[in-house]
Amino acid sequence: MKRYSKILAALAVVGLSLASCNDVFDELAVNPNQQDVNSFYTTPENVNKGILGIYSYMSTPRAMGVSASRLMANRGDESSDRTDYGVPGQYCASLNSSWYTIVQPYQLFYTAASQACQMIEVIPNADFANEKLRNAYLGEAYFLRGFSHFFLFLNFRNIPLMQSFPKSSKDYKPQSAPEDTWNFIIEDFKKAKELLPGKDFWTGDNLGRVTSASAAAMLGKSYLYRSGIEKHYGESTTTYYNEAAAAFDEIIRGNHGAYRLVDEYSDNFQVATENNDESIFEFQFVGDPVNTNFNPGLTNSGVWRDPRGNQPPSPISQNAHVIHQWVYDTFVASVDANGKTDSRMFGTLVFDDTAPEINPKEGDEVRCYDGKRFDEYYVKENADGTVTKGFAIVTAQAGNYKSACKKGIDWTLPTKNPGDGMWMGNLRANGLNYPYVRYADVLLMYAEAVLSGGTKGKLTPTEAVNEVRARASVNLPPYESVDMDIIENERILELTQEGHRFYDLLRWGKVADRFAELTAADPYFKQYNVSAYLGFQEGRDEWLPIPIDEVEGNPYITSNNPGWN
Repeated sequence: MKRYSKILAALAVVGLSLASCNDVFDELAVNPNQQDVNSFYTTPENVNKGILGIYSYMSTPRAMGVSASRLMANRGDESSDRTDYGVPGQYCASLNSSWYTIVQPYQLFYTAASQACQMIEVIPNADFANEKLRNAYLGEAYFLRGFSHFFLFLNFRNIPLMQSFPKSSKDYKPQSAPEDTWNFIIEDFKKAKELLPGKDFWTGDNLGRVTSASAAAMLGKSYLYRSGIEKHYGESTTTYYNEAAAAFDEIIRGNHGAYRLVDEYSDNFQVATENNDESIFEFQFVGDPVNTNFNPGLTNSGVWRDPRGNQPPSPISQNAHVIHQWVYDTFVASVDANGKTDSRMFGTLVFDDTAPEINPKEGDEVRCYDGKRFDEYYVKENADGTVTKGFAIVTAQAGNYKSACKKGIDWTLPTKNPGDGMWMGNLRANGLNYPYVRYADVLLMYAEAVLSGGTKGKLTPTEAVNEVRARASVNLPPYESVDMDIIENERILELTQEGHRFYDLLRWGKVADRFAELTAADPYFKQYNVSAYLGFQEGRDEWLPIPIDEVEGNPYITSNNPGWN
């Protein structure tokens, strides 16, 4: 699905462009460009366009292309981000309920949910000769509606459900109780799992579309998250660890196709090895310096992934991100039987690999801009003859940090324009995919579910964690047994900056205490910033504010999340 021409065609058909200042519900209800579904979505070809349109609302830069993905990656304790995209995760004075990187993902995921509802309603009546293909498209619609609500609920919690395609503003519903929202999400993923094809169904240009494994993974993830989040922040003591473990076990047993850990950890984060055997749910992007419009619904919309907020500080851009010291130290402490540094550090971070605390295996090294080593690129001779090294060549503030994230950037791009626009300085040139669910994550979530009380399937928790550690390029010594402390640590080493850490802390009930601990211990925690860090406010910052335009202009939104107005 890397060929964006199909996606852009779908967007032109769907025709739902958004204006950020307008109420998303009214925008959907009165959109004059919406074609009559009975006359258009009657063939497999046009149904396919409608389904691709849902993906595209999620993959636009205003959603998972940058705004939503940076929101997810930066809300945790791993990083600091100077960009406007990163503000929702900086807990700073700039954040308010009108901030566009909150407003736009909120709108776009509801738009995606609305389009998914429409497809769920029309696909059964469309003219299909191939019932397996009909079921595949219908399964995608259920999956994408479920994921839209999963994203919205995890971040905004107090949300209304989009259960059917709105014909008018009277079709919208009040905010839903958390129990009802979880039930709705889970039912959508269940239906998707039954309808979607296995791993090998999608090929060629369709590679990367969701499968039954994608649905099983998100079903298990929903059960796991529900168990922890509602225990700590809701009114339910019911847990679903059995259901979570069973869903993950289906993938481990190969019920949905053969998934495995790829030999080279870094292959999960490179353009040449996207959609590999470890990928279970991956957002698709292309480098596109021509179609640069942020907003979907237009024929010149891009589906590129803006690196701003992902990229390390450099002379190319000070508006970047850094990784906090505790993450760096966690990687340094992870060594193999020969005392060699965990290879995942080299696939995750940009840092000085010549530092005395680093002991790389043969072949492990840090290459950043123009393929240069860190100590070659981040060095500057000053006018007085002294030499500045590290991120301090960019700014003194950046010099307070030892590392940044390597994931999320197409490092094959040059730093100077070769004449075709495909260079680091062109934000629209970055087309690296976002692997949201990998098989490694499934193994770790499975181990957590079983350790938390779920029924063991094919593997023990220890076997699942050791499989992650035994990856060919990592090859760390196995554990004799595991507990939650080990699983939590392994998730840092395996999944840093992939958008999971904040929600890990949330479901473990640790987010407020963790932020208080780091704020007190690290003077640079959340300080790579453009406005004052206010600290994590318990009872408020667990959830983002519902956009103020929705609260004030939509009669179905009767209250914001606690602490927001």
